[in-house]
Amino acid sequence: MNNEKVLGMPTDSDTLHFLDDECDGGASKELVWRLMVIDDEPDVHRATTFALAGVKILGRSLQFLHAYSAAEATQLLRTEKDVAVVLLDVVMEREDAGLALVKTIRQDFKLTELRIILRTGQPGYAPEIETIHDFDINDYKTKSELTRTKLYATVTAALRAYQQIRELDELAFYDRLSRLPNRNKFIDLSDERLESGNFLDDAIAILDIDDFSEINDALGHQQGDRLLQSVAERLKSELGSDVILARIGSDTFGLMGSTQRMEPLRVLSLFREPFWVHDDSMVVTATMGVTKSLGAGVTGRDALKDANIALKRAKKSRRGSYVMYSTEMGTDIRERVRLLQNLRSAVESERLFVVYQPQVNLKTGAVVGVEALIRWKKEDGSFVPPDRFIPLAEASGMIVAIGDWVLRVACDELVRFQALGLPNLRMSVNVSQIQFRHPDFLEKLRVALLETGTNPKYLELEITESVAMEDADFMLETLHKVRELGISIAIDDFGTGYSSLSHLRQLPIDRLKIDRAFVTELNQQVSGGHIAAMVVELGRNLNLTVIAEGIEDDGQAQTLLGLGCHEGQGYLYATPLLPQQFKEWYQARIAKVP
Repeated sequence: MNNEKVLGMPTDSDTLHFLDDECDGGASKELVWRLMVIDDEPDVHRATTFALAGVKILGRSLQFLHAYSAAEATQLLRTEKDVAVVLLDVVMEREDAGLALVKTIRQDFKLTELRIILRTGQPGYAPEIETIHDFDINDYKTKSELTRTKLYATVTAALRAYQQIRELDELAFYDRLSRLPNRNKFIDLSDERLESGNFLDDAIAILDIDDFSEINDALGHQQGDRLLQSVAERLKSELGSDVILARIGSDTFGLMGSTQRMEPLRVLSLFREPFWVHDDSMVVTATMGVTKSLGAGVTGRDALKDANIALKRAKKSRRGSYVMYSTEMGTDIRERVRLLQNLRSAVESERLFVVYQPQVNLKTGAVVGVEALIRWKKEDGSFVPPDRFIPLAEASGMIVAIGDWVLRVACDELVRFQALGLPNLRMSVNVSQIQFRHPDFLEKLRVALLETGTNPKYLELEITESVAMEDADFMLETLHKVRELGISIAIDDFGTGYSSLSHLRQLPIDRLKIDRAFVTELNQQVSGGHIAAMVVELGRNLNLTVIAEGIEDDGQAQTLLGLGCHEGQGYLYATPLLPQQFKEWYQARIAKVP
C-alpha cells in the first residue's frame, strides 16, 4: 500500500513543502509536540511521519511515538508524558478497539488535555455521536480525506486546542507567583495519590507563615511576594519531588508526602535560616497543622479540612510549632457545626428567650435594675449554655440579628416592668463587638427606643472590657454617640482584660462591673479580693458606679459593701427570671418590707 494512497494524498494539488527526513526530536533540546500514531497498518505510520516530517507547528517540531495496537498504546500511555495528540485508528485488533482506547484515555488515565483525532479506513465503523461528545474527540476523518494539507490543518487545530487547554489549566490549577500547584490542583494530586493505595504512610499538612499580613503592611506587597517565592523555592528544594507541594492560600502551603519526609519538626527547621529577599535577610517562622488520618475513603479535600482544623489549634496555642489532627478535634468541629445549625433553627422557631436578673443597691436592698440575658431551650427541654452558643453566633454573624431582637424585647419589657411601681428601673443589655461595630447599630438603637417608647435614661448597654479597649478612636466616637442618645454605658467583666487606665478615663462610661470570678474569690483570701478592692477604688476615683455580679452569699455582699461597692446581682438575690417570675419575685420582695 503506497503512502499517497493510504492518506489520500494527491501529488499535484498540494503545495506544502516538507523536508525529507523525519524529525523525532530525540537529539534536540528544543521544545517539541509529542504525537502518537496508533494504527495496526505500518504503512499508515510511515505515511503520517513522511507527510509531517520536518514541519514546525506553532513554533515547535514534532516528535512521533508509534503503537500498532490499542493494547500497545495503553502500555505506552502509562509511561509516556506530555503526549499532545493521538492519531487513532478506530478499527484495529477488534472492531471497537479504538473507541475502547478512547474511554481508557479519558476515564482511566484521566488524560483530559490530550487531543484525539480518530481515523478510519472503513467508514462504516464510524463512532456514535454520543462517543464523540462524551469523550472529547477533536476530530474524526476517513483516511482518504487526509491529504497532506488537511492532515497538517487537522493536527494544527488539535495542537492549538491542546495548547489553549494547557494555558487554561495553568491559570486554573497553578499559582502564578510561586509556580506551584494551587489548592484545586493539590486536591487533585492528593486524590490521585490516595486512590492509588500505595502511600498509606503519607501525611498531609498545611503550613502557614506567621504574621505574614504584618510583613505585607510593613514592607509592602512586593516584598511579601518575593518572600513567598523564596519560601516556595526552599521548601521545593529541601523536601524534594517525593513531596507534593502547593500554594493553597495567600500565605499557606499544602504538603503531602511520607511521614518521614514530612516530619513536622524537620519541615519547620527549614525556617531557622533567614530567607534572602533582594539582599534583605528576613527571619520568619511558620505554624503547621498535620493529619495522618488518610484511611480508606478519605479524599484530599477531607484531609485538607482535617489539617486546617489542626492548623487553627496550632495558631491559637502553638504558634511556630505544629498540632497533629485527632478524631476528637473533628468530633468537636462537627458538634460546633451541628450546634450552629440547631441555633439557626432555634432562631426561626423562636426557642430563644430572654430572662432578667435583678440588680440591687447593696446598702438599701432596693431593686435598681435588671440585666437582660438570652437563653436557649432545646426541643427536648434541655438548655444550651450561653457560653457555648453565643461565641458561635458571633463567629457566624448571627449575633447581629439576635442582639437586635434581644434589645427590642428588653426595651418592651422595661416599659412593662416600670409600670409595676418601678419607674426608675434600669435595663442592662449586653452588646457584642460585632453588633456594636455594625454600621446600622446606632440607627437600630434609635428605632428600638422610638418604637417601644423606652426612655433612654433607663437603658444601659454593657460592653466587655476587651471591646472597650479595641480601636480607641472608633470606640470613643461611637460611645459618645450612644451617650448623646441619653443611654448609659457599663464595662462588663472588668478586671479580666488589660485596660489602659489613661484610655479608660477618656471613655464616657457610667458603671464598672466586677467579674464574678473575683467575687467568688472574696471568700478564699487570695488575689481576687484585692482585685475587687482595686476595681472599687478605681470606680471611686473615676466617679463611676461599681456593680458586682455573681454574689451568692451574704458574706460576699457584706465584704463588697465594706469595700465601697454600690450594687450587686447574683443568686443571693435571685436567679435570672422570666417576666412573670420577676413580677412575682418583686411583689413578694416588697410585701416583706414593713
